[in-house]
Amino acid sequence: MKLWDFFRPPERNEISTWARKEKLTPRERGQLNQKLDRLVQLGFETAHGLDFLDGPVLHQRHIYKLVIHAGRMLRPMLCLGPFENKEEMTILCGAFEKDGTLDPQPQRAEQNRQTIIDQHKFGVEYRTAHERF
Repeated sequence: MKLWDFFRPPERNEISTWARKEKLTPRERGQLNQKLDRLVQLGFETAHGLDFLDGPVLHQRHIYKLVIHAGRMLRPMLCLGPFENKEEMTILCGAFEKDGTLDPQPQRAEQNRQTIIDQHKFGVEYRTAHERF
């Protein structure tokens, strides 16, 4: 399973930018890396069955959230594919969950997914190989 990060040209990896902006602690970064490593090892179906990958989230049939219980409830949102659904996943945006509400809303992840698809038609890549934290 290949893992990608949403990337907004010229040089902005959205998930890395989110981690820096939100000042994720070393513990949070470690837990995030561990869950992402496990996701790649196990694959989508197994991770979804083990409940550390939840979704699809409300009203967004392509968006899933990674469940990480850290100092804050980290919920990076991702999708299968969007091109090779059986072989890849793309982290679309970082998020937190508080009182059952995601911040940012899942619509942002869906917008990022759609941007990847739309720009790909023009030969522009809006994703890059995943970077560890």
